[in-house]
Amino acid sequence: MITKREVKPISHRQKCSKCEFYTVFQTVPVGEKAISTCTHCQHMVEIPWDHEIKAAVKNKEKFLKNLEELYPELKDLKNPGDHISLD
Repeated sequence: MITKREVKPISHRQKCSKCEFYTVFQTVPVGEKAISTCTHCQHMVEIPWDHEIKAAVKNKEKFLKNLEELYPELKDLKNPGDHISLD
């Protein structure tokens, strides 16, 4: 019997290239690729999935955490669908 391991989506904050808002994204691995989805406008991007993706997401989160001092509204991006404009 083959048991497949369920992979939970990775939630992270970033700016969406379609709606131009900073929002919560959910990234779900699918084989050797992953689908990253903007939870505000549902724009989907396919990215290669490898062992370094989680580290890249953590680095981006650390960068945004540091920006919270200049843009405190970034702290409000906690739940799917949350979005802000920093322009």
